[in-house]
Order: sequence, then C-alpha cells, then structure tokens
Amino acid sequence: LGGVILAGPALIGATATEALRGTGFTGAAVTVTGLRIADGWQGLRLEITGDSGPLEAAAMALDLPMSGRLILSGALVVGTDGGAVTVTPDGCLPAKAEGLTVSGQRLDLPQGATLCAVQKGELLRWAPDSMTVAAELQAPRLDVPTSSLGAEQVVLRLGQEGTGRRADATVARLTNTAKPAPVVPLAVTMQAVQVGEGPWTIDGTAKGANGLLAVSLNGTYDQIAGTGRLEAVAKPIHLAENGPGLAVVSPLGATFLEKASGTLSGKATLSLTPKGLTTAGQAVVKGLAGAAGPVTVAGVSGTVALSSLSPSVIPVGQKLSIGLLDVGIPLTDGTLLFGYGRDGRLDVDRAEWRWAGGTLHADPFELSPDKPKGTVTLHAAGIDAAKLLELIAVDGLEASGKLAGTLPVVLAGDTVTLNGGVLESAGPGTLRYDPAQPPSGLKGEEGSPTAMLMGALTDFHYETLRITIDGQAGGELSAGFSLRGANPSFYDGYPVALNLKLSGALDRILRQNLDVYRIPDTLRERMTGSDQKDH
Repeated sequence: LGGVILAGPALIGATATEALRGTGFTGAAVTVTGLRIADGWQGLRLEITGDSGPLEAAAMALDLPMSGRLILSGALVVGTDGGAVTVTPDGCLPAKAEGLTVSGQRLDLPQGATLCAVQKGELLRWAPDSMTVAAELQAPRLDVPTSSLGAEQVVLRLGQEGTGRRADATVARLTNTAKPAPVVPLAVTMQAVQVGEGPWTIDGTAKGANGLLAVSLNGTYDQIAGTGRLEAVAKPIHLAENGPGLAVVSPLGATFLEKASGTLSGKATLSLTPKGLTTAGQAVVKGLAGAAGPVTVAGVSGTVALSSLSPSVIPVGQKLSIGLLDVGIPLTDGTLLFGYGRDGRLDVDRAEWRWAGGTLHADPFELSPDKPKGTVTLHAAGIDAAKLLELIAVDGLEASGKLAGTLPVVLAGDTVTLNGGVLESAGPGTLRYDPAQPPSGLKGEEGSPTAMLMGALTDFHYETLRITIDGQAGGELSAGFSLRGANPSFYDGYPVALNLKLSGALDRILRQNLDVYRIPDTLRERMTGSDQKDH
C-alpha cells in the first residue's frame, strides 16, 4: 500500500485508464483526485472521476450498438482478500449520461443516476480465474423520446458470478408520453439471465389500472448479433357496462370508442435489430359495445393484427363480426374488413349486414374515426317488406314483397344524415293498413279523402312501391311512399296511384323495436338512450 501511495494518483489513474481502454473503451480516461488509506486499514480509498469517452469506440468490442458518453465520479475502496481484489464504493457513485443512445434508442437521464453496491457490499471481486459483480444502478427518471416512453424510479441490478450473468429491473411507473397515451402507466418488473456467451432470456410482468391490466413479458436478446424480441401478452380485460370504458386502460382507445364495454385481450411484440426497434401487436375483442362518434356498435368480436403500435397501423383485410351497427339505421349480423393507416384514417374494403330479411353492403370508404366526415353508401337487396314493417310495428300495417335500393349515409362530426335513401319493389306485392283503432288523424267521414285513403289501403295490391327516406338520425326523418296498383274491393279494383309523406323521429321507432333481433332490453335502452315506447 505504501508503494502505491508513493506512486501517486497520476500513476494510478494512468494504469486504470489503460486497463479500461484495453476492454474497448479507447477514449476512456480515469482521473484520481484523492488518495488515502481507508478507515480500518481496509485498503486504499480513491476519489475518482471516470469518463467513458465516445461509446461508439466500445460498441464493436461489446457487440452493442451505442453512442454518447458516460461519466462516473465518487470514492472507491480497493482492497485485497485471499488473493482477490475487491472494489467497494464509499456510498453511491453519481453518474450522468451525455447523448446516450443504445440500439438506435436515445436514453435521457434528466436527473442523473447513481451506481451502488448491492446491500452496501462489494461492487466487484476479481481473481485471476473468476470475477463477481453485484451492482445496482438507480435513476429517478429515464426518458426514451424516440419511443415516447418515460420511466420513473428505475432500479437496475446487475450480477455476475463465473460465466453466469443476471439483470433485474424494476420501474415504478412506465408512461407512454404520447397524448393521448395508448396505454395507462404501468409498474414493470423484469429479469434477464445469460449463461456463457448465449443469448439473454427475459421474463417479467407489467401491471396497471389498479390490477385491471396485467401483462406477462418474455423474450430474448442476443448481445453478439444485436437482436432481440420481447412479447407482452395481456390477460383478458372485462369492461363493465356503464363503467369508465376504455379510458381506464387506454386513453387513446377511448378517443375512438366511447362508453365501451366487453372483453379485450391481446399482445404486443417489440423486435430489435441493428437497424432499430420495430413494434407489432394483436388485439382480440369479444362482445365489445360502445359509440364511435355518431355511430353506435354492439356485439363486436374478432382478432385484429397491428403492424405497428406507435403510430398505430392496422393492415388492410382485418375482420370483425358486428352484432349491431347503428348509423341512423340499426344493422345487425355484420362483417367488416378494414385497415387503419399512419394517416389516422379507417379504410373499409368490405362491410355487409343483415337488415329486414335482406342484406346491406357498403361501397368501400375511408374516414377518420375521431372526426368522421364523408358519405357511406349502403346498397340494399332482398329486403322483406313484411319484416321491414315489423320493425316499425305500427298496429294494423303489413306488407309483402321484396325491396332493393340505396341508402346514402352522410357522416359529419357528431351527426348522421340519410340523404336521398330509396327502396323500390322488385315486383308486385301487397300493402295493408287496417288498424283496429285508427289514429285520430286518420279518421274521417265516409267519402272524405282520409276515409278513401284508408279504404284503399285495407287491401292494396301494388304493382310498384317506392320508399324514400331523408333526414337526420336522432332527429326528424321524413319518409315518402309511392304506390301504384289497386284494391280489389275498392271501387271495383280501379287502378290508383298513392303518394304519402310521413315525417317525424322514424329512426326512434326503428330503434325502439330492436328486440326483433333478440337484443336485450338493457342493451337496446343503452343504445337508444331511451326507455320510452310509442303506442
């Protein structure tokens, strides 16, 4: 010890510098600013400042793409024990990073970090045939701006014994800094183990939303190849009706679907290559319900792939089954093929539904889910006139025949408008309106126009039937009926043409009779926002 002290701090610093440069840190420099015998004659107490130099120089030697600079300062006690050299920090050593990037990801430590020995023991024990490391790196905050991530209270514990290495990490709060965030803050625990020069194996957990969101983590990292993969699998999340909805787990998801209920699960994959980090994922929904702007959905189920998580990208051709889609007209038993691009627009290639005994399909369309604007044209085929009137459920009104046509649905912000909807008969049929108690507005004296209209409609055999629908969903709609034909019992079957115009909240009538599709009353009331029925 006396000889080392006499050699002076400069020689010790130069020796440490050369040793560090020999490991690949060719720009490293170690400066010893203080030197004395440690208390209790445990060894030498060195006050040092260590500068890694440009990390790019060590990247090849460590098989780890990195850049920037690390600076460490503080006091170390260097001693000997049974032929081994021991290094023990006197407290924790402050550390800071400048321009640090690892595998293309910038890492910022705005409040610095500290390097400590585990349980205040030895940081390093070295012998000619073995080395043991037990270090703990603590950072109040770590930011990864390129991935929109911020971590608070980060603790990384590193251990090495023989050829085995282990890293344990905890993050008290991992936050996605995007606004709105795709996921709520998480508490993360991870472990990574390496044997010899083999790849690291990784596992861990992430939890958030008071335990509602629970994710298991597993993956690998090949230090030599600079490649890795981490898969996060979420347990099913059950969102209750009339609950907080998607906001409890995904503020971003809540902007697309409000008042959400149902079951969600999925997985996310992070893949690391020398070119950088890529992400992908898969979402599974079952019985999902909610509102996307002016559109109401229920009974949504399916599996959707994501080719990127940040930004969210869904490749075209993803399929969902939809129990109910209400765009001013309640549609059921639907199938949707779609994608979602980096431009934030939903691309629908195929959309089909069952309605009134027939089918509706939409022309391909694109729209922005958060601000829907545009026209979706629905084409109707094989509509059963009897089932269509069953939806309206007007006492004494029935019909037969098949209808077809188009229903242009105009989306503009929070409004849905039917603009120029037309349904026409595919052939002859019947229309009968003979209520037991006619509404007061349809009562008239014998011979009056009202009485003649009611008489003609008691058994009207039409040759052509044309229905027009216009107006705003949730507000006033107008419907026009144009019929040509005759009533065999009315004026000896004299051919007549009838043109009727009705107006009012017709969509409310349709909504109030969704039980034709076996949708529970509680769901129907939540969808319509009303529990009142017309009589």
